[in-house]
Amino acid sequence: MMKNYLMLAVSAVCVLSASAAWDGTAQAWTKGDGSQASPYLIENEAHLAYFQQQVTAGESFAGKYIRLENDLDMSGDNGQKMLPIGFFDEYIDSSDPQGSTFIDDSKYFLGTFDGNFKVIDNIHIEYIATDFEAVGGTGLFACLNDGALVKNLGLGSKTVVTGGELTGSLVGQMNGGTLQCCYSLATINSGSSFGTGGLVAVTSNDSKIDRCYFGGTANGNSDVGGIVGTAQYGCKITNCYNKGTINAPNGWYVGGIIGSAYDTGTTVANCYNIGVVNAEESFLSKPEPIVGDAEYKVTVQNCYFLDNGKFEEASGVMKKSELEMKSDAMPTLLNGGSADANWQADSKNLNNGFPVLAWQNDPSAGVVFSKTESLAVGVMNGAIYVHNVPAGAVVRVYSILGALVYEGSDSVIEMTQRGVYVVTVDNKVAKVRI
Repeated sequence: MMKNYLMLAVSAVCVLSASAAWDGTAQAWTKGDGSQASPYLIENEAHLAYFQQQVTAGESFAGKYIRLENDLDMSGDNGQKMLPIGFFDEYIDSSDPQGSTFIDDSKYFLGTFDGNFKVIDNIHIEYIATDFEAVGGTGLFACLNDGALVKNLGLGSKTVVTGGELTGSLVGQMNGGTLQCCYSLATINSGSSFGTGGLVAVTSNDSKIDRCYFGGTANGNSDVGGIVGTAQYGCKITNCYNKGTINAPNGWYVGGIIGSAYDTGTTVANCYNIGVVNAEESFLSKPEPIVGDAEYKVTVQNCYFLDNGKFEEASGVMKKSELEMKSDAMPTLLNGGSADANWQADSKNLNNGFPVLAWQNDPSAGVVFSKTESLAVGVMNGAIYVHNVPAGAVVRVYSILGALVYEGSDSVIEMTQRGVYVVTVDNKVAKVRI
């Protein structure tokens, strides 16, 4: 009887601890070494605050792995606020008479952040730059650069992001890196005159955004988009959709997916918009369902919008009725003949019948398993998936030359290089190509 009472007491303490509101303090994580096999684990709100402090202080986590283990409630409705993770500070050297030398003192995140399909909600992110040399960048991440990967992350509907220049819910400025399989239901209030995005304010230098969506409200001025405010210098925005509201009543360059896109190599493909775009037509621009303003060097292809009688088709942009958008043929159109089935029908009514991304139906959707001696392995998005790993079993991955590259118990192993690998679990072996 004493034992049962003690267990009940311990359970009660755990429940109380789990439900306690975040008080704004930071606490170092205690699990993981930052390797791919053993990522740093963010298990609570204080760990996320610690992560923010570390990056903003200059720790880029380059080559390191961080994983979110639980849904987080950041107590925004109790007045708690959080600064962005990192700091964007790129400016012109005042000693250069030509004004063409840029100094970059930004505090970038350069590692891999795996949201693990968890949700950060009730978070109020606020930063408005007061120093004209410090742009800042406002979003969950202030800025990313080459080598950064943020994936499998959601921002819930109680998220509020308040900023000035370069405001997006997930990232302020992307000077490189990848955002993959993420979404946001945030409300964004930006006083920016340049760059407000549902997900990212500005993408640059070959940044990639793939298989993401926005379902919140973005309030901005100029260069406002549901996914990205401004995309430039070879960016790729693919397999994304907007179902949120984009408000820029007094601004220009406003689009359902991207506000403005510039430069050779920038691509917008396989995207759709069913959201509201509120902006007035002016002598500079008129609102558009996909890209508000696109230079002739920008590629826009295989994109669609829900016809409400307000917008016209353009090169690479086609209108569809609600019936057509919800038909079985629409995911096939969005996949654009690709072997990767990124789009699926909304079989679970997650999106009111409109097409969804495959990971929304099933995070491991699209993995094709091949069996060798009862070991089933598959590949998707640069990761090896091992099916039904027994409890206590050790998974090992070797290069084709025999070097051990992973050892652990994970069923999903991210690979940093393409090639042929050998996977073993106990006495079972399979070969897979990335």
